[in-house]
Amino acid sequence: MLRRLPRLAFCSAPILALFFLTLATHLRADTISGTVKDPSGAVVVAARIEITGGDLSQPLVLTSDKSGAFAAPNLHPGKYSVRVAKEGFDDLVTPVDLHGAAELPVSLTITAQQTRVNVTAMSTAFANSDPAYRQLRDLGLGNTYRCEHFTLTVDVGTFELKSGTITLLGLVDKFETGAIFVGQGHFTLKPLGGIDLREMIRRSGGPAAEEDFTEVVFRFSGGIYPQFAAALGAQADTPPEAAAAFHDWKNRVRQRHEAPEGITQALLENDTIDNVDADVLAAIYNPRHPPFFNAYMHGKPHKDLRFFMRARVGALPQLDSPEEVALINYDGAAMDDGVWYSEHLLSELQAHTANAREDRRLFATRRYNIETIIAKNDHLYSRATITFEPLVPGERVLKFALLPTLRVARVTDQNGRELHFIQEDKKEDGSFYAILDEAPAMGKEHSITVEYVGDKVLSNAGNGSYYVGARQSWYPNLNGFSEKALYDLTFKVPRSNVVISVGKLEGESTDGGLAVTHWVTPVPVAVAGFNYGQYKKIDEPDTITHYNISGYYLTDLPDALSSYKESASLGAMSPAKMTQYALDQTRAQMQLCTLYFGRAPYDNVGVTEQPNFNFGQSWPSLVYLPISAYIDSTQRWLLFGHIDTDFTGFVQEVTPHEVAHQWFGHGVGWASYHDQWLSEGFAEFAAALFLEQAVGPKWQKDYIDFWERQRKRILEKNDFGVAPNDAGPLWLGLRLVSPRTAQAYQGDTYSKGAYVLLMLRSLMYADGGSPGNRDQAFIDMMHDFMESHRDTPASTESFKAIAEKHMTKQMDLQQNGRLDWFFGEWVYGTQVPRYHFQYTVQPADAGHLRIRAEITQSEVDDHFAMFVPVFADFGNGMARLGQVALVGNSTRTVDFLVDRQPKKVALNAFKDILER
Repeated sequence: MLRRLPRLAFCSAPILALFFLTLATHLRADTISGTVKDPSGAVVVAARIEITGGDLSQPLVLTSDKSGAFAAPNLHPGKYSVRVAKEGFDDLVTPVDLHGAAELPVSLTITAQQTRVNVTAMSTAFANSDPAYRQLRDLGLGNTYRCEHFTLTVDVGTFELKSGTITLLGLVDKFETGAIFVGQGHFTLKPLGGIDLREMIRRSGGPAAEEDFTEVVFRFSGGIYPQFAAALGAQADTPPEAAAAFHDWKNRVRQRHEAPEGITQALLENDTIDNVDADVLAAIYNPRHPPFFNAYMHGKPHKDLRFFMRARVGALPQLDSPEEVALINYDGAAMDDGVWYSEHLLSELQAHTANAREDRRLFATRRYNIETIIAKNDHLYSRATITFEPLVPGERVLKFALLPTLRVARVTDQNGRELHFIQEDKKEDGSFYAILDEAPAMGKEHSITVEYVGDKVLSNAGNGSYYVGARQSWYPNLNGFSEKALYDLTFKVPRSNVVISVGKLEGESTDGGLAVTHWVTPVPVAVAGFNYGQYKKIDEPDTITHYNISGYYLTDLPDALSSYKESASLGAMSPAKMTQYALDQTRAQMQLCTLYFGRAPYDNVGVTEQPNFNFGQSWPSLVYLPISAYIDSTQRWLLFGHIDTDFTGFVQEVTPHEVAHQWFGHGVGWASYHDQWLSEGFAEFAAALFLEQAVGPKWQKDYIDFWERQRKRILEKNDFGVAPNDAGPLWLGLRLVSPRTAQAYQGDTYSKGAYVLLMLRSLMYADGGSPGNRDQAFIDMMHDFMESHRDTPASTESFKAIAEKHMTKQMDLQQNGRLDWFFGEWVYGTQVPRYHFQYTVQPADAGHLRIRAEITQSEVDDHFAMFVPVFADFGNGMARLGQVALVGNSTRTVDFLVDRQPKKVALNAFKDILER
């Protein structure tokens, strides 16, 4: 959807307790003190404390310090009144009858808003306090045993424990949950072949991962331990290296870098960072939990090589993939940082039962009901009720994506009973997990309610505009893009601001000085989001498709551009006029997409300006456009001082691309990271379709320039001499990214993905005198694709099946009704042909002319096949004569009979086929 891609220092609770105890002994007996906190339990700094009464001749005014604390010593006994005030909160007045020391509990509530959402004070008794979880979190070492010449095989991974010791971790509810090997060992992972083998060579330099190691920390579910039991020899003393290895492991897996270094940190330390102890807890509470096995190796030369095997949920849930086995070199500073291997279980591969659309969920979300207050300080105070249905018997632990700065205050079940939950510090493994008291009954809906508060979702960009972040994790999101659910959303915000949300606006009102809006999604959607600021609205009727289109714009520039406010470049900017232009583009693109792909799933679409300059995004029924899309070409020239052709291309593409995501990405989702090209690539293709058919008669130059930009993004080499296409096949998606190929995902997923759909369109185009729309076969295929996947995510394989259903006879090169040849070349392969073209025009019979064309295909293997279109210009622009099939490195001569002298004949004139 996007158009582009710390270690905590803390005082433990006992230390803080000791500190305050020591402080208390130094205070005079007659003292009023306390700590000011907000509803989440976070301290409030710089609150004003005013103490009156007693024998005070005038109010005593204090300010809470950086710990939220205040103290007024040397008071005489008597009756006092303590008023605590802080902007954005209700004043709190507490009477105190002072005789000795009075420690006040001070918990502020948000002004006039807190009672509406009922975000209560943090329920510390239920946060990170589940008894079994506390055992896991504070786990120590158990017995140690000698280990000699033991081989442990886990799927495609083999651990050879040559000589050393195995130290078991302490038992948790009689469960073995981990072990530490110290000594000499060796790890091997050899892929079966194909793409996995080529990727392993690219990553590790050889056909297999081979690593000597001196330490391994193993964490696993209950069924894995018997494999270790056979390795245990005589009991031995625990080596100090075992404790050091476990300590180092905790430091590594329990930290979240604020600024990720490398792809692995960005991937694994996001808002769904694994809390390994919480993951183990799920297996303790459900003996039937899908098994998992994690190994963290300290090797030579790789100091943090991780092998994961996790059934059902996927080895790397952050990749949105059901692939159960993965190998990761976790080293952001290294040139070989990245995911070296990710694949289905060996048994599935050998039985040919692996499926990208395997359901990896433990629970299916049915509905979200979310109430959110946005305070004057831009903090969120929210209550979300999540209704779900269990998919795996016995499961009690639910993991959510929630921005770690949004702190959970309370979790309750559908009967109002408080539930234990897990959310460690935001700089640690601070993902949010809820723990049910008992496993919910299968086949029935259940719900929990989560109250949370925090910041970092909104950032004030100035002059009524806001950067909206955490667009997938501003609420407890159970399964991300893996499913669709219904949303009921209520926002209460300062009246000067406006919320534009996914869904349909069902009502507006005011409440205590707040503007209230209520939004409901008529159909299930994959994600909810909103935009926020001082927006003005324009409605754009569409009498052809009858979509309800609205535009929302800001009347002033954000702070980042405010220096240009008085300049000739942006001073004359007309937000309303440019919004109308964006709405005209949106309407035209929605009409075009409806023709080519079928009706969008949403009847209303809101197009909103955002202060971000160089990216757009699209959520269901909600489009975010960069402010640059509202600046015309003259203003851009004045702003940059020159014409930036790449940026001009971006501005041309961004609106139709993001509007197309209402079809691709939201109308149809993707099954895994392998299939995200079906969203981004198809939306990019739709942007080209817009340039071809919605901008008027002089479309050719912009259209050809568009595809030339895509070609360059795919084939141009970077400073390491590697082009995105060289990094690997389109099917690898995000895994193409490495320190040497930072732009490979963008180049392949967006640009090559668009080209694959363009080439299918070219292959299906009806040449000659065919009546009707010559794109009709392609249109039929795309309508079928949309209708077939409205309720289930699309995979590369499921799209291929639709394409095979609609392919022309000519496309059946292998005479088997399959497009293995095409997808093997362009989706699972990396070959790109080079073409040489020459022609002559000769007289023919009956007054006709013969165009004799000679076409050479090169730089491919002997089996590479493609159809390449030939065009001729007879005075009214290029017209397609037909397409020519070529196989391997070969030359072919073909004749075309025409009745007029062409001005020019060209191969691939509109860049329909990707070529070097």
